[in-house]
Amino acid sequence: MATVETFDRSMIKNYLEEKDLNYFEDRDGDFIVRFNYDEDWGCALDIWFIVNNSVYKVQINSSKPIPREAWGKTMMLCNTWHQQRRWPRAYLYIENPETDENGFIVLNGNIDLEKGIHQELLDDWTGTLISAGFGFWKWAHQEQGL
Repeated sequence: MATVETFDRSMIKNYLEEKDLNYFEDRDGDFIVRFNYDEDWGCALDIWFIVNNSVYKVQINSSKPIPREAWGKTMMLCNTWHQQRRWPRAYLYIENPETDENGFIVLNGNIDLEKGIHQELLDDWTGTLISAGFGFWKWAHQEQGL
């Protein structure tokens, strides 16, 4: 049986290395994996693995700009995703709605690991979010025309 351990960044690094993913580490100790443009998604994806105190966050950013005229449709698309699926959370990120001409869809999931976690659960949770994120972009691009 797996042992619950205190969560730290080394568990994320273990996951990334076990999956043989090429990653970068920023100065805060967070990790990023970059996926090149894929026809199935219609964009390139950056996946961030972020730790903020005891909260672990997987965030998927895309290279696909969403023009102002498509913001309403895109928010409805995100709402439809949430009605039909559990994760990841999807939203339209617009830094400054008054002046920006483009926004971007952000996908993420968060889990508070203050009490700890075992490596197998962290690996499963992380893999599920990544797979579901790829699924979002395939659905949005191929079925929703985004």
